[in-house]
Amino acid sequence: MYKQLKILFLSNRSPLPIVDGHTRRTFNILKGLSENNRVYFLSLFETPVEIDTKNIKQLESFCHRVEFYPSPSKRVSIPMMTRLIRSLFSREPYTIWRHYSKSFFKRVEKVIQKESFDIIHCDILPIVYTIKNQANVFKSVTDHDVSYLKCLRIAAESPNYLLKIFCYLEAFKLKKLESQIFNKVELGIVVSEVDKKILHKICPDGRLIVIENGVNVEDFKPGSEAPEPNSLLWIGGFNHHSNKQGIYWFLDNVYPIIKRKTPRVKLYLIGGGVTDKLECYAASDSSIKILGYVDNPVPYFQRAMVFIAPILSGSGTKLKLLEAMAAGKAIVTTRIGCEGIEGINKKHFMISDTPNQFAENVIKIINNNSYWEYLGKNARRLVLKKYDWRIITQKINLLYKNIFQ
Repeated sequence: MYKQLKILFLSNRSPLPIVDGHTRRTFNILKGLSENNRVYFLSLFETPVEIDTKNIKQLESFCHRVEFYPSPSKRVSIPMMTRLIRSLFSREPYTIWRHYSKSFFKRVEKVIQKESFDIIHCDILPIVYTIKNQANVFKSVTDHDVSYLKCLRIAAESPNYLLKIFCYLEAFKLKKLESQIFNKVELGIVVSEVDKKILHKICPDGRLIVIENGVNVEDFKPGSEAPEPNSLLWIGGFNHHSNKQGIYWFLDNVYPIIKRKTPRVKLYLIGGGVTDKLECYAASDSSIKILGYVDNPVPYFQRAMVFIAPILSGSGTKLKLLEAMAAGKAIVTTRIGCEGIEGINKKHFMISDTPNQFAENVIKIINNNSYWEYLGKNARRLVLKKYDWRIITQKINLLYKNIFQ
């Protein structure tokens, strides 16, 4: 009979409401582990809605215990600037300082001393300060992306010299952290084989296991009707640097080429944190439709002909790409945009790293219904085979079960 494990699951924010790829992964992994184990969920929170009674009750419906502690404010303020300045003179990266809460640290320490856990599952790198010095307990740390590499890519692309210098410094500190932490914990969880190979180079003795990002294939299904002709779709919050950078690049360099050759094209932009610059694009071009944040993106996936993912920086796998694949979309993306997803160029998506190539591939799909269907069906098949959340949560449950057999 399967031994029920006692797991302390630590997070930097609540998985509810689900607003992005991070919260979607956390929710599914947390719920999946809770099905067969006794899980204590202990987390920071950033917004009042995270500790709304409805959301807490939903978490309590499958977790044994749920506790929240306030996260340091991320808004520009004196305390935030103090943390930023202190990080410049610290060995720890700002990523740690940004999420550092003394009350959260003390509570984690007290709970570990009081309870006898089989596993401490630290769900994200920035809160690793709570467990890195804990002994005599099995610790796992999830690295949602290769953090130092993400900073390096932002630094390389940024025209702002102060941001560039800061990101290079942050990348140096994060690389040191990532090279050391996986030697201090019993298990490192990464989201792709690509990330695993990169981290193994800087931490060859660390034990790293891939637990992929996933998608709920029952929610994200192909539509029953034909898509809107000449329609392009982007989904992703504009408060993330890589999303803003990518969509600005697309609008400045790719979209004008597409419009010259396909005048009836329409571009739908979905995501919170819409910037003034994006509003200006839409004000000067009626073919650009800004819809902001939407609760249910599925109808928009189903209606669109082409999903675009012009990502130029960042790391880790993009859950929106997996959702588009599950919805049977033809996708045009950059190499970084599909990084970590085990798909094949021109079979599961089109990889395009230059403006002309990106535009040509979008136009090819728009003008060729059979190719649109070919890419979409192949993408859906791959997700069903490898990236269904049910498969992924079974994988992490089996991993933890085998460790304690």
